[in-house]
Amino acid sequence: EPIVIHQTPVLETWAADAPNERSPHGILARPFVAAVQDRVVDLDARVLELERHHVEAVLQLGLFRHQRPAVFDPERHVTGKSARRIEASVCYDENRSAANARLLRGITYAAGDGVLVSRDGDVYGNRWRDARPDLSGVAAGDVSRWLDHCRVLVPEEAELNHCLDVMAFKLQNPRVKINHAVLHGGDEGSGKDTMWAPAIWAVCGPGLKNRGLVDNDGLTSQWGYALESEILILNELKEPDAKERRTLANKLKPIIAAPPETLPINRKGLHPYDMVNRMMVLAFTNDPVPISISSGDRRWFCIWSAAGRMPADEAQAMWTWYRNGGFETIARWLADRDVSKFNPSAPPMWTEFKENLIENGMSIAESYIVDQIRAKAGEFRRGIIATPFFKICESLNNGAPAGVKIPQAALLHALKEAGWIDRGKVASAEHPGKRHIYIAPELMKHSKSALRNMLEPSSDGNVIGFPGRTA
Repeated sequence: EPIVIHQTPVLETWAADAPNERSPHGILARPFVAAVQDRVVDLDARVLELERHHVEAVLQLGLFRHQRPAVFDPERHVTGKSARRIEASVCYDENRSAANARLLRGITYAAGDGVLVSRDGDVYGNRWRDARPDLSGVAAGDVSRWLDHCRVLVPEEAELNHCLDVMAFKLQNPRVKINHAVLHGGDEGSGKDTMWAPAIWAVCGPGLKNRGLVDNDGLTSQWGYALESEILILNELKEPDAKERRTLANKLKPIIAAPPETLPINRKGLHPYDMVNRMMVLAFTNDPVPISISSGDRRWFCIWSAAGRMPADEAQAMWTWYRNGGFETIARWLADRDVSKFNPSAPPMWTEFKENLIENGMSIAESYIVDQIRAKAGEFRRGIIATPFFKICESLNNGAPAGVKIPQAALLHALKEAGWIDRGKVASAEHPGKRHIYIAPELMKHSKSALRNMLEPSSDGNVIGFPGRTA
């Protein structure tokens, strides 16, 4: 049964000793009572503090209907001729229709929203609580030692600025999704966690309330507790096999970017619910090829830190400063940073590490085929190939590295990575039989019928070449 809540009730009072004045709910058992008027106030209006605490208690404790009277029982009412004492929640249930009150249809997790969330006319209780520390009394200070550490790890100025913008934007805009993930790689102990710790503290607070932490094994779990977060940290991201790396990348897609606008949260022994997809994904790895990324990727911002291990005394001094006001000072600096030009929906900037991931994330078969395509060798010398593709795979197998087989899926993926264009099934007047073709980008100027004709041998037995190209 849905939880019933007041929709911003308005206080009305009656004197308990005034016999001619009665509450809409009966004779008062206490001097004052809160009665809901027969109108619905806009959801954005401020909920009474008492009611807010009641709703929060239900959301945090997960109380069932028979347990709720104690939560919704600040007063007791006397109703009817029998003067029967009943709980305030039951009294409200009896009169909710006349009061035109809305029902709490369920719960959600919506970062940046209040205790009540409206969606499609329904009201949901919000499990998110803002854990950002109060910075009103924190003055701007010197954060140069932290920035110096950041520059050691990310020496490229444009890449570092992007990292700082991501940190500041997430702090300043909890309701907005940053539509790409950050992958920070580097050797063990180089100080990656030390670089990002102040930003995580600024958003999630000292208790790290809205931080999710998960590893590769946790990503395959059916439970979604880690997803209830503003910042989801993927620790030690790594898959050794190219096929598994691609599977991992596909599994992360709906978490990294929106749409989907909501994500399902499964909880053991409890009814699942949908959370609003506003989390930021931050991944760390020590592996140079932790995940497979396609050349058309728009979801990953990838940086690699070539710095060596951070000296122990330097790390200890940094964290001592953090705990003695450094966290607050950096949070103040991030809160004041101008991010007006940062577009959270735009694809992230291209980096050298990302280019390496694309190249090294392919399987041996795919890498071999891409190399053949770029060299315009063998089957790819004319800039066009066509079905049946299995014959092309058989031809490629003859020159492939020892022990490597060329499946058709590897051929199609390599064509995509090399930038070749799928022109679909084409035919011409001379050759009505349709064939599925892929072409090099420079051949896009030719018509489909011309491309189809080029696949067939001429009267002298040779394949017709393209104008301006040599066979």
